[in-house]
Amino acid sequence: MSYLVLARKWRPRKFSEVRGQPHAVRALTNAISTERVHHAWLFAGTRGVGKTTLARILAAALNCRKGAAPEPCGECESCTSIEEGSFVDLMEVDAASRTKVEQTRELLENVQYAPALGSYKIYLIDEAHMLSASSFNALLKTLEEPPPHVKFLLATTEPQRLPVTVLSRCLQINLRSMDSETIGDQLTAICKGEGVEAEPGALARLARAANGSMRDALSLLDQAIAYGADAVRETDVADMLGGADQPSIVHLLNALAGGDGEALLNGARELRERLADPANILAEMAAALQRLALLQTVGEGVLDEDDDAEMLAPLADALPADQVQLFYEIAIQGRSKLALAPDPGLGLEMTLLRMLAFRPVSAAKAKRGSAPARPAPAPEAPARPAPEAPEAQARTVFEAPAPEAAEAPAPEAPETPAPEASEEDGTREEASAPVADEALSPGRWPETVAGLGLEGLSRDIAAHSELVDGSDGRLRLRLDGAHENLLTEEARQELESALLAALPAFQTVEIEIAGAGKGDTLAARNRAAERRRQQRAEEEFKADPFVQASLEIFDAKIEVGSIHPVDRAQAKP
Repeated sequence: MSYLVLARKWRPRKFSEVRGQPHAVRALTNAISTERVHHAWLFAGTRGVGKTTLARILAAALNCRKGAAPEPCGECESCTSIEEGSFVDLMEVDAASRTKVEQTRELLENVQYAPALGSYKIYLIDEAHMLSASSFNALLKTLEEPPPHVKFLLATTEPQRLPVTVLSRCLQINLRSMDSETIGDQLTAICKGEGVEAEPGALARLARAANGSMRDALSLLDQAIAYGADAVRETDVADMLGGADQPSIVHLLNALAGGDGEALLNGARELRERLADPANILAEMAAALQRLALLQTVGEGVLDEDDDAEMLAPLADALPADQVQLFYEIAIQGRSKLALAPDPGLGLEMTLLRMLAFRPVSAAKAKRGSAPARPAPAPEAPARPAPEAPEAQARTVFEAPAPEAAEAPAPEAPETPAPEASEEDGTREEASAPVADEALSPGRWPETVAGLGLEGLSRDIAAHSELVDGSDGRLRLRLDGAHENLLTEEARQELESALLAALPAFQTVEIEIAGAGKGDTLAARNRAAERRRQQRAEEEFKADPFVQASLEIFDAKIEVGSIHPVDRAQAKP
């Protein structure tokens, strides 16, 4: 039974058939067209990207019986014999098996003789970095001044290991790792040419698994065709690669979106029972999250040819964009640390649980959406900073105080504005009650924002804005330019509706963008309050007798940035 593997059967024979290396093809074809073919070429790149393939095509183009041309004819005796590996004027050497200097000298013994059949005698040295130092020295003189009928073609995966004296005598072409889209297109064309039924998702998975190597992709396709009995299915490819199929990955992402820890862990354990590798599961999750981010940023058109776009589209609406970014970061970080886990399966589960446990600021705000609004501050009370709840919650999630800092005296509790008293009956007004326009002023705008009960993006925008004017039924705000990205059309409409509902004396809301402002905003006051809290915490910590004694006894130093304020309400008794 004779079978030619796909990597050899579909190997390019002309420059026009080469995929993913347009810069290399252009350099070589132009060199041939202008008759400026250098005597020594170095093809560098990772495995399976076309180094020896391009070298053979160049050899065929130079020795084609129809004359040197940018494209070999592929039909003459020289072209066919080069393709078959029997061309006498093409000496192809594997340097890994011929490292000794005697073998290099033997190779170069006949270099001065003219070619037997072709126009040029070609020396193709693969894995050139494996030659010994003595071999390079033996090659150097000939490489520098070869006879006019000789061309040297060197290929290597590690050009940095070649002596600089060799590198300086070669024209170097660096071949790129191929992107998965280019590999996927080639796999699709090959399956059509072979008459093999293939699911697009399966070919996309093979393309990603090839890690930029076309040869590896063709080898994996060979394996997948055999595994699926002349059909390439996504579930078969997932089992073959030890990964997870797309529906299973989408199931995990749906569980994350819904905060369903039980479904999340059960889904992961089912994949593990199917012998899916934890590293591959996290890699597939990261790939799906990347496509999800593309959907959210660019739109559905970016994945028109991807059969999982329909499955991912609902998730694009269910998950905030920043949460998708956080999940992606956790997935790739968790994958890189699986080797440190007691067991890869446990590492996978902890990575998924970390995705459930951590939420970016926007998600924290969404969860706090149903919290009761705060009372508005009293007019006669002096301006006092109010803490910004979402930022404080984000710090609670992502930062933990240093062990010594936990023992330090806790700073005073965050200050909350006093409730506003009604001028008519002296009773407290609820935060959602309308605020009279005459009570508004630029200096009181931060207190007003704190008492309006705004949520989500509308609260963020208002907190980073300052009041410009509040007369004639028109509310004019100036948003700090550093936060201009918050002001989407949807957020603008949400803020306008919220402000007009809370401030019925106004009919319009105008928002202008300023530079990196230093205006009197709620966010600015909160930042100032936070700086004061941090400074007090550092001063109290350094003044603690236990800390001072420790510094003196152990000749210790306080690590910069290790001290964080601790709220009394959160501190353990």
